[in-house]
Amino acid sequence: MRVAFVSDVHGNLPAFQAVLASIEEHGLFDTLIGGGDFAFGGVYPARCVAVTREHGFPCVRGNTDEWVVESFTAGRRPARDYGPAEAHNGAMLAVDSWIARLLDGDAARWLSELPMDWRVTGPSGQRLAFVHATPWSTHPQFLPDDEAMQTRILDAADTDVVVHGHNHKAYVRQIGERTIAGAGSVGMPTDGDPLPAWLIGSDDGAGWRFEHVRVPYDRDTYLSELARSGIPNSAQFISVIRGG
Repeated sequence: MRVAFVSDVHGNLPAFQAVLASIEEHGLFDTLIGGGDFAFGGVYPARCVAVTREHGFPCVRGNTDEWVVESFTAGRRPARDYGPAEAHNGAMLAVDSWIARLLDGDAARWLSELPMDWRVTGPSGQRLAFVHATPWSTHPQFLPDDEAMQTRILDAADTDVVVHGHNHKAYVRQIGERTIAGAGSVGMPTDGDPLPAWLIGSDDGAGWRFEHVRVPYDRDTYLSELARSGIPNSAQFISVIRGG
């Protein structure tokens, strides 16, 4: 079994297209799965949602997807299960509003109906869960060295393996006999490598193994488009993308 994991596109269409092309180049997969945060922070929020829907692969819900839906519905479908430190502030709410104006009702409905997790059992019998952040909420932040949080996530998922997005860091960590892996970010990596990341998960009967793939794209042109896009807080997004 081979699974391709993509997460945290963040409206960066050129990076997303480069990653989709890379997945095609890597041969056949049993499924491609999306990890949430499709629209927030990029030039092409509506197009990234549309491309995802056109490909028809299963997806889970991200925290910024919840905030965008809250803005689109004027609070009728609020973001949920977050703490004060995880709430969107004024600048981020302005971005949510900017994105919401670019989406149509079908796109917003699709985002609102995404599930919290996706699960599969490999040929080895090892169970895998894919979530945006945690099994109980899309919002909590944690780093690749936070073993206490990762153990809590594995316990809550009740699986042998958890793959997640959210923190934009590509990593794989063994905790006892269980595995947790960050898929990395397509549109806005923050792990020291500015190249878009996606993750191959494979199980040939001996358990799940993982390999990250980094993909080049025309980042400079995209950053110029981001600067001209009119999105609020563009300078911060440019800084994050440039710094990786």
